[in-house]
Amino acid sequence: MAEQIISSRGKLPEDRTRPVKSEFGYLEPETIRPGRCSIRQALNFLSEHGSDPDEVGSAESIARRYTLDVKRVNNVLTHFGVFSLEKPKSLTGGAEDRNESQFSVKVSDTTNNVYKNI
Repeated sequence: MAEQIISSRGKLPEDRTRPVKSEFGYLEPETIRPGRCSIRQALNFLSEHGSDPDEVGSAESIARRYTLDVKRVNNVLTHFGVFSLEKPKSLTGGAEDRNESQFSVKVSDTTNNVYKNI
């Protein structure tokens, strides 16, 4: 029996390059509507608020910079925060290049109260 060749109904894509991997797992929009923010922008203003909550990280200045509602920015700053991963110093003299088996993760709110330490 002769091999039967089955033709494809659709055309193959012209561009066969791999899609660009993004940092957050999806392509970020090029333009963001007023009243909305991207994940990158949210992480930026959360970290700014954590480092300097009075000047740069105040809810009013963040709302003005990103054209957001002040009440919503206050809610985000109250209920969300940036994680920090802290690696304990080695008990044998501070050898940090060895693999450590214990890590601690601190989850804190805007007043720096620690909720969980693993």
